[in-house]
Amino acid sequence: MLMRIPVCEPFDFERTLRFILSPPALLNGRLFDPLLDHFERGEYRRAAEVKGQPVLYAVAGEDEPRRQRKIERNTRGLEVRILAGPADAATRQAVTDLVRRQFSTDLDLTPFYCQVATDPVLSRLVRNFRGMRIPQAPAVFETLISAILEQQVNLSFAHQVKKALIRAYGSSIEFEGRPYYTFPEPASLAITTPAELRTLQVSGPKARYIIELSRAALDGRLDLEALREIEPAQAHERLQREKGVGHWTAQYVGLRALGHLDCLPAGDVGLQKVVRRLYGLRKQPTPARVERLARPWAGWRSYATFYLWLVYWESNDWKDALAAEIRHQRSRSTRP
Repeated sequence: MLMRIPVCEPFDFERTLRFILSPPALLNGRLFDPLLDHFERGEYRRAAEVKGQPVLYAVAGEDEPRRQRKIERNTRGLEVRILAGPADAATRQAVTDLVRRQFSTDLDLTPFYCQVATDPVLSRLVRNFRGMRIPQAPAVFETLISAILEQQVNLSFAHQVKKALIRAYGSSIEFEGRPYYTFPEPASLAITTPAELRTLQVSGPKARYIIELSRAALDGRLDLEALREIEPAQAHERLQREKGVGHWTAQYVGLRALGHLDCLPAGDVGLQKVVRRLYGLRKQPTPARVERLARPWAGWRSYATFYLWLVYWESNDWKDALAAEIRHQRSRSTRP
């Protein structure tokens, strides 16, 4: 059964999927194998635990017949269908709600675009990334554990470790002769040991953090999904009570899983580097400098951060041209 979801325009399905599906290319040109997110036969596919059962669902823009479909920008809406797993009314509703949250289909980005219209950098990024949403993970637990794995390691190694964790502890569901994996549930990771996680190249401290967070989520001491319903500052404070969760991790979870609009991971090295380059700073800014620079973005700092991160998804020629355009405009504005 096909389920349709309207979207709040502008809505750029192509660029949103590009972020989900394609990590930025490494210097050696290595490509990453899909872990949880797939694009096949003109549709995005994802397996997730829904009401305790693995379900494989597909999402596509509703503009064109499926057999002719490519990823379309500025689509009028999304079409969702369940490919494998339970398809009763309750599951269909749960999947529809999940997709609406995952793609922020109800969010109006117009106020953000108006707010940064005079910013010399973000106004140009909006021109390129207009309509792109911050993709939200199906479960808060997934983003939290992924953030722990990604702390202080390079992208390639984090991808390798995450793949091993998913294959070892995730569930799978088969469709058309191939398995699709779900991210491990708290129950699966709560009963493992640091030694077992070490075999997957998870460091000792991270292994202990992951196991303790899984146990806390499993027994209800840490209700991650309930964090969506409280004030962002309270949610971030609650997360940071847990070992292994610092400011960056709490901000990242808020940005990628809780739908918070005003997160600023000011200590993120990638953010600091792109801010330095595009805002013409002489040296890499400190977190305090990033926070000062971001004051005009208040209320929408998650999207400002995300659009700055997106620069890494573009080619070097594109980045060079953007930096040159901004420098030229800056020099013109400073002439007497």
